[in-house]
Amino acid sequence: MPLAVTLRSLLENLRAAQVVDLYIIDGGISDRNKHKILKSLKPHACNLTWLSIPDDWIKDIPELPGSERVKIFTYYRLFIPTLLPLNVKKAIYLDSDVVICRNIAELWNLELSESYVLAVQDTGVPFVSSDWGLRKYKELGLEPDHKYFNAGVLVINLDKWRTEHISEKVIEYLITNQEYVNAHDQDGLNAMLANRWIEIDPRWNQQPQIFTYASWNESQFSEEMYNNLVAAPYIVHYATGGKPWNTKVPHPFKDLFFKYVDMTAWKGYRFDLKRRLWKRLQRQVNILRQSWRL
Repeated sequence: MPLAVTLRSLLENLRAAQVVDLYIIDGGISDRNKHKILKSLKPHACNLTWLSIPDDWIKDIPELPGSERVKIFTYYRLFIPTLLPLNVKKAIYLDSDVVICRNIAELWNLELSESYVLAVQDTGVPFVSSDWGLRKYKELGLEPDHKYFNAGVLVINLDKWRTEHISEKVIEYLITNQEYVNAHDQDGLNAMLANRWIEIDPRWNQQPQIFTYASWNESQFSEEMYNNLVAAPYIVHYATGGKPWNTKVPHPFKDLFFKYVDMTAWKGYRFDLKRRLWKRLQRQVNILRQSWRL
């Protein structure tokens, strides 16, 4: 459902004649949900390709702290240069917990030049020296105030990643330094692409930590940019554990998510009392299963 919302919001904000090539990296989506995703799209506005990753591609991925889904699926973005056809020179990567509020062509048309990636500084981890930043930033020769980017929205220079084997270097870094890694492949990307990424307008990746600031003075932004980011994002990223579809935790753009839900095959879905009770029951069942295994 969140993936369908991401895609539908992207398509709704295209101009009438625009067509986008969409690639979904499938980590085990059921046939039923694939059918519902297809029903949620605007077929005239997109060409959709499903991609899968062979098991042997991820056999060496380090088992970092976190759930099984986090440990495996978050790494899929590293395989984009290999998964996409060689004639595709550039790609926009999107997490599946975002809503697009702007024509994605504007992001596509930003100057990439010789940079490896365009990204937005992480709001919760703004610098490599932040509490959840790169624990080995000194060994990497980085200054404490070197910016740390969020990997949920990226414009990737596929040619440079392929030529210089960026993905392989990221995986090697994670294997070698797994005891120091906080944020999975995002750490590896920041380590390998330090000084080689271009910062773009933070409105292209509005992260929920921005709403924890009492005013712009507490943020790393100017007053004008802070106000624009809070009120008029280009992409809303529900980046923390509490998502509109699985928690009652308020988010200023929660209604925007459900606006697009109602344009998909999941129309009418809300995280109501019945679903909250069902989620609580599932959590208790999982706890029992884990105790039985022990």
